[in-house]
This record gives sequence, structure tokens and C-alpha cells, in this order.
Amino acid sequence: MNILPKDFKIGARTVKTVIAASLAIIIANLFHLQYATAAGVIAILSVGNTKKSTFKSGKNRLLNFLAAMVLSVILFSILGHSVWVFGVFLLIFIPYSAACGMSEGIAPNAVLVTHLLIAPQITPQLLFNEFLLNFIAISLAFIVNIKMPNFQAELSEREKRVEHHFRDLFKRLSFIMAKQTEQVHFLHKVEDLELYISDSLVLARTHMDNRFGDGAGASYDYFAMRATQVEIFREITEILLQIEVTVQKEQLTALAQLFKAIGKNYAKENDGQALMQQVEETLDTYRASDLPKTREEFEARARLFQILQLIQTFVQIKRDYMHLSQERQQK
Repeated sequence: MNILPKDFKIGARTVKTVIAASLAIIIANLFHLQYATAAGVIAILSVGNTKKSTFKSGKNRLLNFLAAMVLSVILFSILGHSVWVFGVFLLIFIPYSAACGMSEGIAPNAVLVTHLLIAPQITPQLLFNEFLLNFIAISLAFIVNIKMPNFQAELSEREKRVEHHFRDLFKRLSFIMAKQTEQVHFLHKVEDLELYISDSLVLARTHMDNRFGDGAGASYDYFAMRATQVEIFREITEILLQIEVTVQKEQLTALAQLFKAIGKNYAKENDGQALMQQVEETLDTYRASDLPKTREEFEARARLFQILQLIQTFVQIKRDYMHLSQERQQK
């Protein structure tokens, strides 16, 4: 009989945590520090999922450590070393840490303060001892996370797939308006693209948090832009499928040509300027056409205008992204 849970597995983070905790205790003992095992506990709490999360939590714990030491020394020196004074310390320290956005430092630093609580006298050597316990643990947590997976190749491939799927959807959009069965299938494809971009955004965020530098967030910015665009695309599709193809045929034909143009020119490097010009021309064509004569034509025309406005927003999002990317490259 298997006594381990079904989903039991030893992952990379677990191995890193074990290494960091073990080395922290060993090094603390080598330096003959008191309460060496506390370094291992702090190391366990300090190993994060990414480099940036580990660095941020470590920085916050060190800053929080200074606040904990200052506050505890003042309280213990004035009120004495007793449990109720430790309670007063926590009463102040916990909300202070939370308000400063350093909640991750509450538990480990509270443990270190208990060392001051049970000490007969607070000395500079004891305070330095507590600092070294913290510093050793946090340093090792960051060191074991130096080597992290590089997802750039996968993200680049995902960008190409997103470009391909968007081009395909725009090209097909003009052909599915009159086919109800195709419409349902088409909407499923849009949903699949939404999920794919969402997954890519999570991966890009992980990659960004494992890299330091100005270009670390390029893929994240890209997928964030595409995530916004795919939401607008879904809205365009839902409105378009409400229009009867028997009305406003001329305008629908112009819109179909616009979709084909977007599908043909859809690419990461395209700044959208030519597409925006074509959208403006299509809008001018709509404005110059005869006024609707029936309620159905009026409703269809209103929806078509709404679609064109959404397409403008769709293209403008890409233009803003390109402008921001160019600014970052120039810095």
C-alpha cells in the first residue's frame, strides 16, 4: 500500500529549500552562533518561487529585522524581560510590519526577538548574532535561486503562435458570419486563444521575475497587450454575429475587407499606422453611405459603427505598445 499522497513529488523548490536550510545551520554553527537552527527556519521561509520574490522578501525581512530589534530593545530595556512585554512588542510590531508591506518578516523576526526575551542581558554581541542568523539565511535563499529556468525561447515561440492565431481568426471572421455552425466553432477558437494568452502571461510573469534588467518584462508587456486585444476581439465577434447578413451588405463587405487586411498585416513589428488609416477610410465610407431605411438597417449600422470603434481601439492598443517599446529601446 502506498502511504504517500497521490500528488506527492519533490520539486526543484523543495530541493533548494532543503539545501538553503541545511547550509544555513551548518554555516551558523561554523561561526559559533547561538540559536543556529533559527537560521535554517528563516532560510525555509525565505526561498521564494522566483529571484525577485526571494530578493524582495529578503530585503523586507532585513529592514523588518532592524525595526524589530530597535523596538524590542527599547521595550525590554524599559519594561523588563517578560512575556507580557513580548506581547506588547507583538501588538506594535505586527500592525507596523503589515502597514509597511513587510508582513513576511513578522514570523522570523518575532522568533529572533524571543532570543532577546530569554537572554539575561541584551548585548551588542547578541544583536550581531541575530543579524548574522538573518543575513546567512536570506543570502543562502537568494544564492540557491540564482539558477532559474529561462523561458525566453518558449515565450518567443508562444508569441509566434499568438500572431498566427490572430491572423487566422481575422481572415476567417469574414467567412463565418452567415454560417451558424461555424460561428459556434469560431467562438470556441477565440476562447482557446484567450486561455493560451492567459497561460503565456503567467509564464512571462515568472520569466520576468527571474530576470533583472530593463528587457526582462518585454514578453510580459507583449502578452498583456495581446490579452487586452483578445478581449476586444471577442467583443467585436459577438457584436458582428448579431448582425443579419441580409442588411447593410455594402458596409459588411467593406468590413470584411478590413478584417482581411488586418489578418494579412497582423504582426508583432507592425506599428498599426496603415491599419488605423484603413479603419478611418472605412468609417468615412460608412458616414457617406445612405441613411438606414428600416429599424433592422438602423440597428445593423449602429453595430457596425460600434465594431469599427472597437477595431480602432484594438489597433491603438498595438500602436501604444509599439511606441512604449521604442521608447524603452532608446533609453
